[in-house]
Amino acid sequence: MAEDTTSKSTNELLMRVLQVESPELFDGSDDQPVRVVGYDYSPFCEAVCETCGDDPEMLTIAFETKNGERYSEYYDYFGLPNILEALDKWDKQYGKVVENRG
Repeated sequence: MAEDTTSKSTNELLMRVLQVESPELFDGSDDQPVRVVGYDYSPFCEAVCETCGDDPEMLTIAFETKNGERYSEYYDYFGLPNILEALDKWDKQYGKVVENRG
């Protein structure tokens, strides 16, 4: 995973995904995430043989904590629809819902 290479906007959106999908991380301790430092997305990969399993779509978000340590959170079966749903949930909980004007 390439860290510190994503844009500020992407990192802010992924921090919102962390808040919605892993609220237990945001407990006010020194281990609480303060910024996203990178991410990795793995698309669904169908099994190459009958006895092998499929590799699920997966999102990994790397973050830095209050005390400066770096960790990653892994989400299996997590693609774009899940990310968008998490962002909608974040808007409803913490932000301002923007109406679609299209």
